[in-house]
Amino acid sequence: MSLFSFLKKPRGPRVLTIGLDGVPHSFLTEQIEQGALPNLASLAADGDLTPALSTYPTVSCSAWTCFVTGVNPGAHGILGFQDRRPGSYDTFITGNQHLQAPPLYRLLSERGQRVLMMNVPVTYPPPRVNGLLVSGFLAPTLEGATHPPELASRLEGFGYRIDIDPWQARESLDALLEDLDATLDARVRAAVELLGEDRWALAMVHIMGTDRINHFMWREWESDDPEYAPRFLDYYRKVDAAVGTLLEAVSDETEVIILSDHGFCLTRREVNLDAWLRERGWLAVRAGENAKLTDVDESTRAFSLTPGRIYLNVRGREPRGSVNAGEEYEAAREELTGQFTELVDPETGEPVVDKVFKREEVFHGSAAEAAPDLLVHPRNGYDLKSGLASDELFGSSPITGMHTYDDAFWCVRGRRFAAQEPRVLDGAPTVLHLLGEAPPDSLDGQPVLQ
Repeated sequence: MSLFSFLKKPRGPRVLTIGLDGVPHSFLTEQIEQGALPNLASLAADGDLTPALSTYPTVSCSAWTCFVTGVNPGAHGILGFQDRRPGSYDTFITGNQHLQAPPLYRLLSERGQRVLMMNVPVTYPPPRVNGLLVSGFLAPTLEGATHPPELASRLEGFGYRIDIDPWQARESLDALLEDLDATLDARVRAAVELLGEDRWALAMVHIMGTDRINHFMWREWESDDPEYAPRFLDYYRKVDAAVGTLLEAVSDETEVIILSDHGFCLTRREVNLDAWLRERGWLAVRAGENAKLTDVDESTRAFSLTPGRIYLNVRGREPRGSVNAGEEYEAAREELTGQFTELVDPETGEPVVDKVFKREEVFHGSAAEAAPDLLVHPRNGYDLKSGLASDELFGSSPITGMHTYDDAFWCVRGRRFAAQEPRVLDGAPTVLHLLGEAPPDSLDGQPVLQ
């Protein structure tokens, strides 16, 4: 350890968390065994590597918010990238201002601990913290996405990018790979400098590129495409090298957690739940490119939002509700749940849906009343979407990989996991435990290290 590192070390413990969005445990362990990821292999050998679970709904913005708050989405209020205002049909893009539970960076800041947060989802608009923060994807530009504001100009000097251009990625895998490399390189350069100069207690560096490449190139990977499968693995080798560089930037005494927020698998079919609801007579909004949720009227009994969120059009709750609360509401939920079991792949006859949850089975807390009445969780391979514009039930797109609830991973340096499988909402209590900080009584998660 260098003298410089020693001088920058705070009086108490430090935790570095590296988020590798959407990396499956099964893929990671296979590549470690084959020698493709030496830095992650060394970290796992020195500590522990284990499968982990995501959250419902299995979407990055909700899952990472579970990690930083330690509570379920019914308590923190982030249910998807797009949500709706309670009691209306209006939708909005979710952000930090909608968070209803205190995240780690706020708790630690209030306790006088410095934090360094880089690209963590749902941190835009950037909150004030005791330390440094750059928002994650959904921030439109780097300017206006940092705390303090002047941090943006420093990051620009590294060629810093908040995210790749996903629309360009839809058109060209070559452009995707070039964008991924440039984004990763700039993030690591900036992170190394900030890790080395600031007296943080918690640093969290998030890499979204792993999720991006999985979405756009999982088919090429699984099919062993002769051109793109090797380049897919080459990117993961670069991510592994980035992990090694970040570890070299911190002291050997720093606690290290590396994890993903969900797993990944091949998308066999995209499934438009709005088309299904329309086909079954639940949704009366006509398909068309201008169709929108605000077109819902009393002839609609249910509508949906991605991923798999089903809302009944309840009289007295929605402006133009049609389903009475009480017995009619419960009967409608039962009827819908039963009908979802009939949704099958027309080519194979395989059920599309794995589970249908009632709201109260998944969500609890101050934000639970805004949660969907039913949450539909698919079988792996069937990616649930909501699209009022189309009547096409089954489809496909350039997105060939999808999230899974299982097969996420956690890896720690120099420690062992307890018996239970980590869940993403165990993040905040585990970090607080490592820092010697008392967790709030309201947390759903628990520390997962021995």
